[in-house]
Amino acid sequence: MRFVYLLAGLIAALVLAAAAACGDGDDGGGEATPTDAGATTAATTAPPDDSAFPLNITDDAGMEITFDEAPDQIVALAPSFVEVLYAVGAGDSIVAADENTDAPPEAAGIPKVSGYEPSVEAIAGYEPDLVLMCCFDAGGLQGSLTGLDIPTLFFDSPATVEGVYEQIVSIGQVVGHGAEAETLVSEMEADIDAVIAELDDVTTGPSVFHEIDNTLYTAGPGSFVDEVYGMLKATNIAEATGAAYPQMSAEAVIGAAPQVIILADGDYGESAETVAARAGWNTIPAVVNARVYPVPGALLSRPSPRLVEDIQLLATLLYPEQYPQ
Repeated sequence: MRFVYLLAGLIAALVLAAAAACGDGDDGGGEATPTDAGATTAATTAPPDDSAFPLNITDDAGMEITFDEAPDQIVALAPSFVEVLYAVGAGDSIVAADENTDAPPEAAGIPKVSGYEPSVEAIAGYEPDLVLMCCFDAGGLQGSLTGLDIPTLFFDSPATVEGVYEQIVSIGQVVGHGAEAETLVSEMEADIDAVIAELDDVTTGPSVFHEIDNTLYTAGPGSFVDEVYGMLKATNIAEATGAAYPQMSAEAVIGAAPQVIILADGDYGESAETVAARAGWNTIPAVVNARVYPVPGALLSRPSPRLVEDIQLLATLLYPEQYPQ
């Protein structure tokens, strides 16, 4: 089922394959197109801070590891890790990356491995001194690598924006670029605060349905996506479900009459036209007013610097009058 793939990407990779700083904000219901699909910026490579070591860290699986020095042969099993490592100046330490890695452009030539169906033998073949894992331990990978004396850190998918910041800092510290990571987070906070500041005069934002897939799974309270909509003062119609990733019925969506529909499944064929063709959906305000927006499939699915572009893009779609294109 297509939903399994999409929801796994949403939760396991968190922040949802390219996001952007701006989209089609003319109320025309067109696809929200990034201005730069590889928006992640690679920082200048710099040597790690040796004074930060030895470093003790406990990962999200409870694994405690001591690093005597910064790792310089890293296998990054999530695209977000690659983006963060480049952004803090440690991109040259990556010897293999998840097969879905698409940013920054400098990462194009890195050998690729699967993060969803990882091969212990393939990963070990790169002789890594650190393997970064995200969100689920496929096939007991962490234990297998630990048995081979390969240091492995497991990070959960952040459930909040603050969690994204914390994960970026943790990764930066492990690779000896803690100061750069702190600076990066400060810049992200400032950029996101600037977006929110534009909405100071907004008292009630539009109601929104965030479609993960066409069987109507969505993001509700307790999800990272819902938090972002809250920051943007939008009303998520999935709030009534009380669940982080519920499946809504067509009747419930139609009855909630969302003013905006965001299609995170746009990469899989859903569009303003396919939504309008669904039985009864032509009465929904978002459809009537041409405010159905396909967005890049990785929107809000990566805990990386790209989060800034994700939030900027959503702001332009929710408030075209505030962010004229």
